Amino acid sequence: MLKNLSLTNGFHLRSGLTNFAVAAALLLMLAITASAYTLVLRNGQRIEIPSEFTLTKTTLTYEISPGFNKTMQLILIDVAATERANKEVPGSFFKHTEESPVVVQPAPQAIRTLTNRDLMAVRQRRIESEQAYETRRKELGLPTVEETRRRQEAEGAALRAQIREENVGKAREESYWRARARELRTEIATVDTQISYLRGRIGEFNENSLSDLVITEVYPIWPRTNRQSRGWPYYPNAPYGYPGAARPVPGLGFPYPYRYPTGPFDNFDKSSERADLTNRLDDLLVRRAGLSAQWRLLEDEARDARVPQIWLEP
Repeated sequence: MLKNLSLTNGFHLRSGLTNFAVAAALLLMLAITASAYTLVLRNGQRIEIPSEFTLTKTTLTYEISPGFNKTMQLILIDVAATERANKEVPGSFFKHTEESPVVVQPAPQAIRTLTNRDLMAVRQRRIESEQAYETRRKELGLPTVEETRRRQEAEGAALRAQIREENVGKAREESYWRARARELRTEIATVDTQISYLRGRIGEFNENSLSDLVITEVYPIWPRTNRQSRGWPYYPNAPYGYPGAARPVPGLGFPYPYRYPTGPFDNFDKSSERADLTNRLDDLLVRRAGLSAQWRLLEDEARDARVPQIWLEP
């Protein structure tokens, strides 16, 4: 009898434990289902996520397990279908955005207010320090505070005057070297311009030297003979039988018939002008060489005087 009772009690105990486990599983499933949120993707797939998730303008982040999160793009989610699946009104999906934390302003620290009593203590310590310094000064034979202040002011004024004097001297020296360099540089530029002009003029003379020699006609040098002239020179166009002046020259008679004419080569001789330009060019070239030597000498002087090279630049 006891054995049968024991078997019956064990059966009932196992049955009760099974029923309790099933009930607990159902309750847990209902709790999970109640706290779940359904996402509907654009491809029709449904995903169950916790009801607490983080939503931004472009992403949605939810927890898949303790300490592990998953983030997906909002462009993959069908918002309207998700709202219908969760029985929400249109526009409720974006209300799940995480609220920004409220910034708590720290309480201002208390500021201590100085009173006259505090200031009196500071003043007393200062007076004691000055008295101790005065006693020590007299022992060491040092000047007073006022004398020290006046001495410092005098030294400062002397130092400022010295600095001003040095600046004025430096500016005067810079103006001197710049003026010398500018004057020499201007003279070199003037000579270079004159040399360029004279070279151009001489080049024009060389180009036009042949074009000025124009032969207009040809005169015979030796007379030709004719059978009718009986061996004498015959000039059919000459009024007196040979070329020359139409009338005899007083005191000299007719000019010699075998002369060299100059009339056909009516050319102006410009060789003297060209020679003058060449001489002037030579003088300028010599002067230019002298100016170059002066510039090198100026640079050497500036280098010896430790003058900055920038003072010689334009």
